Amino acid sequence: MRRSLAAVLILAAPSFAFAQTMSGPLDTAAKGAPHVAAPPDKPADQQPPPPKAGELVNNPPYAHWSQFKPGASVTVKEVDTLADGTASEIVITSKLLSKSKSRVRVETIVTVGAAGKSSSAVERTQTVEDYPAKVRYEQSQSPNAAGYAVTEGKESVNFKGKPVEAEWVEATATNGDETTVEKVWTAQNVPGGVVKQTMTTTRGAQVVKSSTELIDYHAKLESKKSP
Repeated sequence: MRRSLAAVLILAAPSFAFAQTMSGPLDTAAKGAPHVAAPPDKPADQQPPPPKAGELVNNPPYAHWSQFKPGASVTVKEVDTLADGTASEIVITSKLLSKSKSRVRVETIVTVGAAGKSSSAVERTQTVEDYPAKVRYEQSQSPNAAGYAVTEGKESVNFKGKPVEAEWVEATATNGDETTVEKVWTAQNVPGGVVKQTMTTTRGAQVVKSSTELIDYHAKLESKKSP
């Protein structure tokens, strides 16, 4: 899956992406790290120092996927439209195969084809990835978000006629005559986190657009055990 601007912005300070001292959602769409932005409960000068390089910390993708029972899955569709009007379609299905106290295993199937073409004109790839419960601190951090104009908020997203409460992050970057605006909506109770995404890149008279929408998901949350 292509790397998005918002991926630079959303990590989780679990969760994906998408918050996560700015970690990111779409880059980790299959990993699942929705944006979680909670105000600090202490003044900045009273916050504990961040972990040091090499220290083990909670892994956002694990934290997200481990809240679901094995078998939880999500399917999203991404449509990319080039300046000449040519469109391609990508369908991505991620499924939680197994989990333990130490790791989760997620299968991702990506189907690529030209929009509107028959199913015979597609390319399909399948990958399986393990996400450990703990990673080194530097592995949980996203690239520096400097240079991006970022806004965020909360909004209800329609899914099959029902509202899904989501948090969103919008990032704008300008490089010469090229401007890219990307917005990602994430929800904690949806496997993978991402429920909607849009991206528009404008360069002179040329405009390239991409949109991602939630097609379906199946998820059962693990019941929380009493202490």
